[in-house]
Amino acid sequence: MVDYLVEKRRRECSAIRRLEIFGEMAMSTTIEIVLENPFATGVAEGKKLGARKLAKETAERLGGKRLSATLGAMSRKALEQHVISRLETPPDYTRFPELADLYPERVDYLRGLAKGAGVSLEQAAVYHYVAYRDENERWFLTVNDPANPTGMWQDAHCSGVLMAGPDGVLGGQSAESLPPVKKPRGYRWKNPGPCGTWKTLPVKRPDKLVLHKPRTGYISDWGATNEKGVACCCGNSCSVWLDEPIEDTWPVQQVPLLRFAADVGQLAELYTRYTLHNWSRASQIWADTKGQAVVIEKSFRRIGVRRMGSAGVLWCTEGHWESPSMQAYIHQKRLDYLSKMGKHLGAGDMQYATDCTVRFTRLGELCHEPLGRGIRHLTRVLTDHATFPRAVCRHGGPDTAPYDQTVTMASFFKNLTRNRAYSREWVPWKKFPCQRPWGVTEYPPIPG
Repeated sequence: MVDYLVEKRRRECSAIRRLEIFGEMAMSTTIEIVLENPFATGVAEGKKLGARKLAKETAERLGGKRLSATLGAMSRKALEQHVISRLETPPDYTRFPELADLYPERVDYLRGLAKGAGVSLEQAAVYHYVAYRDENERWFLTVNDPANPTGMWQDAHCSGVLMAGPDGVLGGQSAESLPPVKKPRGYRWKNPGPCGTWKTLPVKRPDKLVLHKPRTGYISDWGATNEKGVACCCGNSCSVWLDEPIEDTWPVQQVPLLRFAADVGQLAELYTRYTLHNWSRASQIWADTKGQAVVIEKSFRRIGVRRMGSAGVLWCTEGHWESPSMQAYIHQKRLDYLSKMGKHLGAGDMQYATDCTVRFTRLGELCHEPLGRGIRHLTRVLTDHATFPRAVCRHGGPDTAPYDQTVTMASFFKNLTRNRAYSREWVPWKKFPCQRPWGVTEYPPIPG
């Protein structure tokens, strides 16, 4: 315990000394660096959960439709033995070197959870494992259950853009979803023009920034990027019907990539290595302050990587993968789905898929216009109102289709070079994000 406190204080003092060199702008924000303690986190969560609720939720999940025929069919003693055996078996550190840091932390967390809830380690581990498996099954069934009402017609859609130019490394997203508020009676759509307006509110700096320092690796959230200037700039929904099962990687679940990535090259390498752990269904743009960027195209078990070329731009959109392996995968899965469901190539599902591909092409056209790859160029792309294909920025106008009723809820982007974040949101049926000024938050510079 003494060694731990000494090391904690040494790190805090070192961080304070580094921050002193940044001058007035940095010191306008108070920075607190907190050393992460997985055991203490587990204790706090266990106390909040309590023994009774832990037992109740475990029983409910084991008796639910997703697990009753598998884990729920085991005796509690057999289940506990199985889970503890999993917990006590270290991962393959040769194949997954970062797990040498993460696995002991996960064990510490579960011990803390048990202590906080006042239960045995076996009970805490079973609770955690059952919740993990139940959530995996829930996601898997969304693309494998024909009765699922959402299916390929996602209720949240987005497009993302990355540009490296005179204003720095810029990455942003237009976020669409089904409107939470119904369109009012008598609502009249107004033509918004070719793109949105540019206006910003005064720059704000947070009064206090609490940074969580892991035992090893980097701080994942230093404002717009991690401690080394790497960030995820956008994430768009993209999935396939009949996707493959999600890998069971418990007790380690999602691997915090930004904790270990010093640049985008490392990030792509880590994502590829841990594709079974990090099983999101998406197209994501990742970038760093050096001007490197990639699009990660991800299904449950598969991954494709697209790298930025000499033009200094990257883009992605919902429902579309462009890397050769992922494009072939999504196309074949869509054909398999149509065959299984007795549908044809003109079905609404495929109209939506085709719409996404055409929009991807439109985004590429906009990114390559001679507009300088600066902030104005980026926001021009994010607020494009062209009605064919479906607009990037959507106002519920004449381009609304039966297979997609989404409107733009928010628009945001990051300037990685200046550690700034820009955002603006929808005011239900009164103001769309493109009609509002950008809110701007500036964070302190990253040490070094």
